[in-house]
Amino acid sequence: MSFTAEQQAAFERDGYIIVSGLFEDNQIEAARQEIENRTYGKSFKEYLADHEQGVEKIGDFVAGRSQFPTGNVGLDGLIENEDYLDCFAGCLGTEEMSYCNAHLFVRSGPDDTRHAPEPWQGYHFDDNTCSFLPPHPDVQKYAYINSWVMMHDIEEDDAPMHVIPGSHRQLSDLLPRLVKSGDAIHGAFRDIREIPEFSTPISVLAKAGDALFYSSYLVHAAIPFANKRKQRAVWGFSLGHAENNAFTRLNHLYQMNEREYSIPFWTKTSPRVRSLFGWPPPGDPYYTPETLELLAAWFPEMDLEPYHTSTSL
Repeated sequence: MSFTAEQQAAFERDGYIIVSGLFEDNQIEAARQEIENRTYGKSFKEYLADHEQGVEKIGDFVAGRSQFPTGNVGLDGLIENEDYLDCFAGCLGTEEMSYCNAHLFVRSGPDDTRHAPEPWQGYHFDDNTCSFLPPHPDVQKYAYINSWVMMHDIEEDDAPMHVIPGSHRQLSDLLPRLVKSGDAIHGAFRDIREIPEFSTPISVLAKAGDALFYSSYLVHAAIPFANKRKQRAVWGFSLGHAENNAFTRLNHLYQMNEREYSIPFWTKTSPRVRSLFGWPPPGDPYYTPETLELLAAWFPEMDLEPYHTSTSL
């Protein structure tokens, strides 16, 4: 399948789109059961009943593998859906795609803590999960695409993700100011009330078997469960442009806690050494006045002169 002109325009405008009915009901039901067994050691219904009776420990249960590939044919086979892959290609604008990351993502209402205390907190974008470079004005070329396959209906009381439509196209302009003011720390925002340029967040609601596709530059946040007797279970997958694979992929040494070591290293080393680890070399089209300004905010002690010089050649 190919995106319609309306779907393409909606994705480019908003930074996300929900495509309905990409997966068969029986395929989703089997996948959901497997995810619940890996998460709880039983069905969510059984887990909820135990929780309400005060059962806190699930015997000797050890959670199953959540990273891709999981080893389960039903879960791993979801990626072989040709229409699903076509949607990725439509969002990226190319058939030349490359794997970034994939995992099972489950939140459970009875014991969930994966949200910020206040509704204006917790907003972030995902790009620096898999990429160490800050956002670029060319959103389609440099952002990668995240996707959630819905294992059940996601309604307002299921802690749906909140997104800020159009924010994926605002980052390269806003981030230099926000990083310098302390209102943004890499991919996270301190308080969206201080960013009037952002539109009002909205809930992402969908049906079982639908797939959400969203730009890694899209600003979004987790919210609490309105109904603590529900869960939110999705299968997540991320693909990017194949040509960006050197700096957009899972498990670089800059990942998460490793940044304590990698950021000082990136800051002090030479452009030639950075290129060994995937940084585009001086002269690469990634380096524009906008990205150089943001790199200066992102890595304030880095000598960016070699990259500035290359942009004028």
